[in-house]
Amino acid sequence: MKHMALTMASIFLMLGLAGGCAKRVLVQPVADMSRYNRLAVLPFETDSFLSTVGNQLADDIIVNLLEKAPNLNIVERARIDALMNEQNLVRRGYLSPESAIQVGRLLGVKAVITGSISISIGDIRPTALSARRVATGVATVRLIDTETGKVVWAKREKSEYSCYIGSDKESVTFSFRTDHEMVQQVIQKLGGLLAEAFYPHYELQY
Repeated sequence: MKHMALTMASIFLMLGLAGGCAKRVLVQPVADMSRYNRLAVLPFETDSFLSTVGNQLADDIIVNLLEKAPNLNIVERARIDALMNEQNLVRRGYLSPESAIQVGRLLGVKAVITGSISISIGDIRPTALSARRVATGVATVRLIDTETGKVVWAKREKSEYSCYIGSDKESVTFSFRTDHEMVQQVIQKLGGLLAEAFYPHYELQY
């Protein structure tokens, strides 16, 4: 009897797919995230020489999340910026956990994603004829429940981007990038990595 029920369920599922009436929905195979399907991604705290790094990482996380899980409801950046202006939080460039919770509640979301990012740029010189400039970024991300104030999910990711300046014995290689260009590459990689880390909690199913 149980086998028959499973068989019938499979048939109905196949018919639904064939008829094109099935919808893509979010399921939570890893953790119970059903109550956190409406989010706000807030600027990240940063000690970078580029003041916009925290905002750029938040933007890249949003872009990557929407590509991977389009059913997620993410608050528009313009609305977040307007609220931060209203709350006089822009000068600080980031939000403390307490302020993040407050902003999340004012935005009407169940959770906020925020964190911190640190970026450094240095030179590695393996020989006297060549040098490899390396930009390294480390980001920590947290998902905070705006009702309880608890961190319900966290992740730390590291990314590097390098370019060569100099030459070797066989050829001359110049792939020099400005600090700003290198930082942008690191941010893009981190945005993808952090979205990939969060995305498995939401599996698209037909």
